[in-house]
Amino acid sequence: MNRYDRKLQVVYVAIMMSTLIYAAVAWITTHAIAPTKTLSDELRSPVTMGLYAGAALAFVLAMIIRSRPLLLLRWVLLEAACICGLIAAILLGDWRLYAAPWLLALVGFAALFPRVRMGIR
Repeated sequence: MNRYDRKLQVVYVAIMMSTLIYAAVAWITTHAIAPTKTLSDELRSPVTMGLYAGAALAFVLAMIIRSRPLLLLRWVLLEAACICGLIAAILLGDWRLYAAPWLLALVGFAALFPRVRMGIR
């Protein structure tokens, strides 16, 4: 494994850790708040639907892009899906809204693990 691959793996782990930090932020900022609506009502909210659509679009773009030099961009798009879930969780005061975009991003991260020479053209 060359040094470039090791650097990619370090960045990969850092981005994965940031998604865990987002989960902690979502839980810490909203766990004491009693949700005013049920989860199914919050999922039907226009804000949630818009942010989930943004998360889905970011995921699809990350999976469509196949260029090796754009691997970091693909990871950033997956992280953007997590950020959409974080925004939904904070705006509506329910940490559970972070779970769906986060799981979607984890699927993408599993598919995009940096293998040997993945970042070299």
